[in-house]
Amino acid sequence: MNEMNREMRRMSEREERLAKKADRNIGRHQSGEKVSRFRRITNYLGEVRTELKRVNWPSYSTLSSFTIVTVVTIAFFTFFIFGMDFSFKNTLINLLSFGE
Repeated sequence: MNEMNREMRRMSEREERLAKKADRNIGRHQSGEKVSRFRRITNYLGEVRTELKRVNWPSYSTLSSFTIVTVVTIAFFTFFIFGMDFSFKNTLINLLSFGE
């Protein structure tokens, strides 16, 4: 429990540092003069990079377990829907051929 709190505190401190760093870069080119297209693209990519640093990326074990759960769930529902479709089709064919 203590270790988890310490990790959460470190993460929040890191996010605060990154936010302060991003805030320092915001007002640099807002002097009212025209900014070139190349400069705007560069600013945009810099902001994207800063935001991606703020993302709390999952660990490898979390990512692999979520991937396994997703694949198993998709496989289950695929076979379930296939079974329902197959049984409904056969039931309908049997009902229609019953009168012949």
